[in-house]
Amino acid sequence: MKRRKLSLEETKLWEKVAKSTLPLNDKTLTESDISSGQISPKNSKPTNAPPKRALRPQLNENIAIKKGFVSTGAQKVKMDMKAFAKLKKGMLEPEAWLDLHGMTLEQAYPALLNFIVSSHNRQKRLVLVITGKGKNSDPGYVIPQRNGVLRSQVPLWLKEPRLSNLILQVEKAHQRHGGYGALYIYLRRSRS
Repeated sequence: MKRRKLSLEETKLWEKVAKSTLPLNDKTLTESDISSGQISPKNSKPTNAPPKRALRPQLNENIAIKKGFVSTGAQKVKMDMKAFAKLKKGMLEPEAWLDLHGMTLEQAYPALLNFIVSSHNRQKRLVLVITGKGKNSDPGYVIPQRNGVLRSQVPLWLKEPRLSNLILQVEKAHQRHGGYGALYIYLRRSRS
């Protein structure tokens, strides 16, 4: 394809732009270099540029295979990998669920505590806690938005010693079970 020549107006505009720019490398350009056309893409490259490397995917230290696999919650998978895969795909049905919608923090904490303890005592393995997404908690925002109060508080409560001893795994629920607004809680087997 043949390139067209610049018009007189385009040439003047280009010269005006070229005079107002600064070179990227230390080489200083003179007006005679610009007007004589000695500057071309081939010789305008900085000579001290680092050599180009082939793009390789960066390995994430948090990702490993099988036993060291790290889930979205940045915690190691402590449960059976087959069961975990089914859990992430929404193929395991929760045996019980607790809906915290409309509750205050003062109401939700004892309800959650009683629910986890009673589910563990009744030999339940997988339970679902629905926290709700909260207002403006769309994870797609460029600037992070505040999650709902319960959405951010429940995972902290689940890490407390009296509950964490009963819990094997906590994961975000599959979309069919509430997605971002719900948590799967996989309970430990009770030692009776």
